[in-house]
Amino acid sequence: MKPLNLTNYEDHPTESNWIVFRFPTRAQADEFTLGLEAEGVQHEQDGEGGPPYLVAAKKHQREAAIRANYRVLGRHRKPFMTDPMLRWGVIGFFVLLLALAAAGALLR
Repeated sequence: MKPLNLTNYEDHPTESNWIVFRFPTRAQADEFTLGLEAEGVQHEQDGEGGPPYLVAAKKHQREAAIRANYRVLGRHRKPFMTDPMLRWGVIGFFVLLLALAAAGALLR
């Protein structure tokens, strides 16, 4: 049984020298290929099909390809908490908890 893969890349199923990256939009796949070209990584893009849009990179340049992948994913990710009131409320709650813990430790 294949383990759960939480990343958007995996080894190519038939070609052992390639890593395949999956992207939900054509724009992200194109941005990734531009990043690979800037890093000098050999790659191939699936010109047909989609989603997911597939881009393969040579395995011996794995670190540079994964670095470019994380840059693209970072630019397109959504914030964890989009509501600013909720975000500041959670931060304030944890600051209050830390203050109470510190006061409890000092008064003990």
